[in-house]
Amino acid sequence: MRVKMIAVVFGALASTGAWASRADDAAVAPLDTKLIAVSLFKNGVGFMAREGELPKGDVKLLVDGLPAAVHGTFWVYSRDDAAAVKDLVAFEKESAQPMPALSVAEMVEANVGETVEIRTGDRETIRGKILAVPADRPAPPPSAPPGRVLYPYTPPSAEAASLVLLQTDTGMIALNKNSIVQISRAGGELKTSVERKKRGVALQLRAANPSGKGRVVVQYLARGITWAPSCAIDITDGKRARITAKAEIVNEIEDLDNVAVNFITGFPNLQFADVTDPMALRQDLAAFLQSLLNPPQPGQPQGRLGVVLNQAAAITGASEGGEIFPVFPGGALEGQTREELFFYEQKGVSLKKGERGYYPLFTMEVPYEHAYEWKIGDTLDEQERYRGGDPREAEKAEEVWHSVRLQNTGKVPWTTAPALTMQGGQVLGQDLIRYTSPGGKTTVKITQAVDIKAERAEFEVERKRNAATFYNSSYDLVTVRGRLKITSFKNKAATLSITKDLSGEVVKTSPEAKKVDQVVKGLRKVNPHSVLYWEIPLQARAKAEVEYNYRVYVRD
Repeated sequence: MRVKMIAVVFGALASTGAWASRADDAAVAPLDTKLIAVSLFKNGVGFMAREGELPKGDVKLLVDGLPAAVHGTFWVYSRDDAAAVKDLVAFEKESAQPMPALSVAEMVEANVGETVEIRTGDRETIRGKILAVPADRPAPPPSAPPGRVLYPYTPPSAEAASLVLLQTDTGMIALNKNSIVQISRAGGELKTSVERKKRGVALQLRAANPSGKGRVVVQYLARGITWAPSCAIDITDGKRARITAKAEIVNEIEDLDNVAVNFITGFPNLQFADVTDPMALRQDLAAFLQSLLNPPQPGQPQGRLGVVLNQAAAITGASEGGEIFPVFPGGALEGQTREELFFYEQKGVSLKKGERGYYPLFTMEVPYEHAYEWKIGDTLDEQERYRGGDPREAEKAEEVWHSVRLQNTGKVPWTTAPALTMQGGQVLGQDLIRYTSPGGKTTVKITQAVDIKAERAEFEVERKRNAATFYNSSYDLVTVRGRLKITSFKNKAATLSITKDLSGEVVKTSPEAKKVDQVVKGLRKVNPHSVLYWEIPLQARAKAEVEYNYRVYVRD
């Protein structure tokens, strides 16, 4: 089936009067579209898909109520070969909305055309028919040209109206509505609602549908809807962990009524997610061009939010059960892979604007193992000066983390999400589980291993003063001996993984490091950079020691 894409007319309408004439055109029938699918990312945007039936013939239709689309993602087309969308014009539409009156002044406005008794601040009562209560005069459009000005520019402001015209037995009088303290109506009730004008954006669509069977599709990426995945890891069993995942949808864009929702995992590239499409009429030409000149900086946002927003997840299932640690039936169900992104559909989602939805995804069992990790940073700073303080300082305690190492034996990836670790119905800790492809492994921290004490110290063995000059700076060549001490107070055996970042030339290690990586850390650095690994088996209530020697150039 051939899809005919729209030729969109971009253009600024000449005046508010032009907008009003389009909005009031009785010949323009509304096009009823229904939201049928949403694809959710985790950065607050969703790809929406709507459909509606085209009447037969050459038609002009009004499309209303759409949110502001992201630039470059707004598309309108026909699914049928015989039908074709000709063009689309965006304009501002004004509508009246009844609102309850909240003040005496608004009660006066609500009863225009009625005969009432009005009492003013000086206790005078006036009987008459309210002829008119003029509205505030809106601010005229700014006339100052964009660009540099030689004096401070103050944009024009709106003028507040305070006039009430009243027809009395003696003639027409004008009152200040702010001086009216009471309004009443003999022999009848007062009206209590006023009309307030509301402006919105509407689209006028022209299409040709000679067969009468055409359907129009409206697709766009819009801000205001997202989802937040999370999972729980139950390690009650000694060998297999039970992972339970769920999704929470935050809907602040529009009502979802029996909509198919796609959760997406991967690293989507949305270059213009912060730029609003011109068809939304949210900004003038200068503001639109300025938004194109200010792309977001790479790597933003930072911190926990940036880590989680990198991806969106995708796996789904049905909900049941009510345990303290719920189980969602079925394994990790298969979804669809589209290039580097993974999609899975959650059907029949109904969620009103402003509501939040909770959707169970899956429960699966995977192999795992306990891991104890001690990570030690480099003792040289960015200027290649020793930052370990006095090398003769007393040995100090370090942080050892108890983690679980999980293997994804399923068919779908795990997304980056908060992970709650539990055992026997009790909470052990919460960390971040990172994106893990099928077949991959990931490590999730549980808590600090307080029953494994770790200490480290480094000692200067030899120093050669002014041993070399690099980049016009003098360096000493220092031989350093490092010592790591581990004491286990656990009642069972464990294996401790030690990772040590080190600047300098490694001379020897004892026991021998399992792996020595030579990594690039600044090509202008004087010293090579290495990463040392040890896997130290610890017996119950036992001690162990690790030593390493290296030579390093230190700036004088």
